[in-house]
Amino acid sequence: MSSAASKVTIGAPCKRVNQEAKIVVKKTSVRVVCVKEGKRLNWRAIPKDSTTSPARSSAPSGSRHKFLNTTCKETSDGRLTSKITDVETLLAIVPPGVAAGHEIKPHSYMRIKGNQAAIYAPIDMNLVQGSLYKEPTTFEAKTTYILHFAVGCEFAMFLDHITNPVDRIKLALNKVPNEDTRLDFFLDEPIPFKAGELIGYTIGAGPANSTKQWDFGYYSSYVTNQYINQERRIRSHSWKQLHAVCGFDYFAEPLKSTYSSYFTTLRGVIVPGATCRNPNRDVPGTLSGSWFFRADSGSLDPHIAIALDLDGKTVIIAGLERHATLEPPNETLKDPAAIIDRHCYFDPALDSYFFFTLMDKMTVDLFQGKGQCPTNPVGERLRLYR
Repeated sequence: MSSAASKVTIGAPCKRVNQEAKIVVKKTSVRVVCVKEGKRLNWRAIPKDSTTSPARSSAPSGSRHKFLNTTCKETSDGRLTSKITDVETLLAIVPPGVAAGHEIKPHSYMRIKGNQAAIYAPIDMNLVQGSLYKEPTTFEAKTTYILHFAVGCEFAMFLDHITNPVDRIKLALNKVPNEDTRLDFFLDEPIPFKAGELIGYTIGAGPANSTKQWDFGYYSSYVTNQYINQERRIRSHSWKQLHAVCGFDYFAEPLKSTYSSYFTTLRGVIVPGATCRNPNRDVPGTLSGSWFFRADSGSLDPHIAIALDLDGKTVIIAGLERHATLEPPNETLKDPAAIIDRHCYFDPALDSYFFFTLMDKMTVDLFQGKGQCPTNPVGERLRLYR
């Protein structure tokens, strides 16, 4: 064993995701892998397997998944060894952490090139939850599927806007579409998928003749994202926010580099050399991150999200009736993570201003109005909370 490897210990910092080493713990040889946990890279043990794969081992009978309300039969190191989609049908990837819709998205947008895309299992996993539901009436696909997979006892995967899954998924889920994406129960018998196996096809979400997309999220029990108001996520059982990671960090090469080369801003501009970012964009004492309409810490209702886009230049204010995207050479551009008191953004496309005043670390007042930014806050006031 090399001297470099001998200095490695479980939980210690490491430098490169998916790098492996072999160490000795209590006279037993242990393989470890470098994993991304929040903003840090740490060494974690790779569970032993009684057969040929170091990535999996049997879990004790009756084991429960770390954050999904279901049982599990094996452990997993979470490494994604097979493709999730074909690059020939991949137009762009918006990685986790973008301000869009009414939140900081904990998952990726996978934009489709052509008429449809195939989706595959990138790792051995079990479908444990899902439903058929109605899309907005303006979308080309009128119904679609949301799917939750358990990856061992420690990881989970989320796929959404899958319009045509394989038959065994359709047979296991509801036949009459739900009105929304609410999932009320887990399957009595999980449906196993091996790495590389087809999950289904999709035309994606969106109106006809538009660029359509599907969603891919990955979640790790080894990661707990720390929000400014952590209680809000804990009380609302928001495992997707608490345990979200950037799934592309878990792909083996060359898949990791290939998929990363498709990373774009929300507007679809390729960002050369872009890497994964933290899905949590909250920065204490600043404007950056999520702000809620209700002070109730048990609510994750639709809210406002403010953050820089992947290019490090564009500011997105999502969740308001008027979605604002501010790009250079806008003179009011400023990183929300650098705003500690007050700042006004002007969006020329909307001919509107958004004047934020931080009241304290948990409260901000937003003033909105038409025209250029005023010197002082005026207009309609909206109070928001962490």
